[in-house]
Amino acid sequence: MKALVIGKSQGMKKQPKVLVISRDSWNDTNNSGNTLSNLFQNWDAENIANIYCRDEIPNNKICSDYFKISESLLLKKLLRKAPVAGIKVQRQEAALAISEVKDEQNEKKIYDFFRKNRFHIFLWGRELLWKIVNWKSKELKDFIKDFNPDVIYSPSYDSFYMHDILKFVQKESSVKVVYFHCDDLVTYRQYSWSPLYWINRYVLRKHMDKSIRLAAKNYCIIDEQSRVYKKIYNLDFDILYKTGDFTNFPQTHSPNVPLKLIYTGNIIYGRIHSLFSIADALKKINSDGIKAKLYLYTANEITPEVRHRLESSGSVEIMGKVPYSQISGILNNGDILVHVESFEKQQMLATSLSFSTKIVDYLEAGKPIFAMGWKEAASIKYLHDNGIGVTANNNQEVLGKLKDLINHTESLNDKGLKAWEFGKEKHNKKDVLKNFEDNLEALKKD
Repeated sequence: MKALVIGKSQGMKKQPKVLVISRDSWNDTNNSGNTLSNLFQNWDAENIANIYCRDEIPNNKICSDYFKISESLLLKKLLRKAPVAGIKVQRQEAALAISEVKDEQNEKKIYDFFRKNRFHIFLWGRELLWKIVNWKSKELKDFIKDFNPDVIYSPSYDSFYMHDILKFVQKESSVKVVYFHCDDLVTYRQYSWSPLYWINRYVLRKHMDKSIRLAAKNYCIIDEQSRVYKKIYNLDFDILYKTGDFTNFPQTHSPNVPLKLIYTGNIIYGRIHSLFSIADALKKINSDGIKAKLYLYTANEITPEVRHRLESSGSVEIMGKVPYSQISGILNNGDILVHVESFEKQQMLATSLSFSTKIVDYLEAGKPIFAMGWKEAASIKYLHDNGIGVTANNNQEVLGKLKDLINHTESLNDKGLKAWEFGKEKHNKKDVLKNFEDNLEALKKD
């Protein structure tokens, strides 16, 4: 996504210095890092710094000043193999640190395991490590003092230690906090039979209560989340949309033969079953000749069983992982863009207030959107209520709605234009970022 040059080249007012706190490294190849780059694309490097908490290598064109506290460093300090649990990292050092690549690979395996198997005993063990090892080092304090931020920016997290870090950094810097909510980490409208889950949720809620009230400015990613949070806390929760470049409508092309349906994103959290339904529908649609194929781009591991299930339809091409920089071109070369949500009860409730940021990429591409998921899922509801996507809310609806879309290629460009025009109105980066930057400026310390 091309960055605007407002402020960088036009000598506008001095930007507030923003200290970003994130759990993951600031990496444009993942959703969290991409969202940060989307929000801070106009920032000069000297006015932004990042404290992050994983053995990952930053990869972005905006920030060059980092402080890393990771669990491997915590363990080394606990075992007296390292004097401190945090280190300052420069962008060029991050790119060249071979030892960090090894740490990143090892930690990724651990986090992938935890993401698939969210055993509370392991999660609490991690929290215990953060409690018993002192990460509040002189080096961290010096990093905060030397950068001297005007504002702290942080997404909200379900890790308790991230709330402790936010509180500590705010106390050290004495500046105001901007808190961004992407997922529902507050309500008890969840589903689980595990008492450990509910204990964890209760403790998380207490942390969220404190962090939300600590913040001078709270943002939500979507209207419904803002409405619910306002009711709970009696505070303002403004909307902060992911932005796109809607300067010019993308160049159109004749429909591909067969049509290309493009899916980019995760297949975990039960989403793969929705993709199975689409693959089954395509198999029936293609029974008398290939009319359309689904091209699946995901960074998630695809097991042999899942691969066989998809490819046996004869209508799915598994493309694997691609750099985010290539996504725009892939979307523009497609005909229909696909979004899916899970129908597993736990995931349905967990995502009821979450918004998939890739939908903005889809709107920017100016292509029709086909989405499958629970009708109350925030992303599905957003597409349906605003008339910017064809939505199927169960397996029975998929075949008919997808077949109708595929059989009427003459309407594809009109549907894509409608989606793009909505994106221009709601997600235009010039307007959204100006408002965001003005709000940060207003929060600067005296």
